[in-house]
Amino acid sequence: MRVAPVLAALAALSGSPLCAAALEAGWEYVTAGSTIKLAHAKSGARLTMPQVSYGTGSQQQAITAQADASLTTALWRVEPAAGALRGEPVACGAQVRLVNSDTDHSLHSHAGYKSPISGGQEVSGFDGRDGGDMWVVECDGRADLWRREAPVYFKHRDTKRYLQSLPSKRYRQPIDGHQE
Repeated sequence: MRVAPVLAALAALSGSPLCAAALEAGWEYVTAGSTIKLAHAKSGARLTMPQVSYGTGSQQQAITAQADASLTTALWRVEPAAGALRGEPVACGAQVRLVNSDTDHSLHSHAGYKSPISGGQEVSGFDGRDGGDMWVVECDGRADLWRREAPVYFKHRDTKRYLQSLPSKRYRQPIDGHQE
């Protein structure tokens, strides 16, 4: 089952995403080494790593979606699996690792740990690198390359589950209001 797509937003120096119409020639695509913010298409909440550990499950760093677009914890570096040189556009279908710019933790998942609110598959920030960090970029439509500002899906390579955020599932203290 597909879930709401995540939208790739260019992380401008001002912290505000550029609109699709403002993308200049040569800057249309997410590239190897890009630092981006990812927003949930329906709620607009940004994928973030609030630097709070899960109290259950893997006890790794929590990954949430949060409305504040200015947070630096919402910046992610795109590291393709192999073969891509820095600056090359990321192909649809490519495997990537998303690394939090503040912490150098990878967006991670694995079977066996349930998320604390919904009971779905846990997604965490992992301080290391392994196969649980790899995500397949699935583009909407017939695109060959991951276009900035265009909806994309992230499918976990090992478990085949999609990254999703649930606006109806929100944390309380210490990350009050963050979406699971």
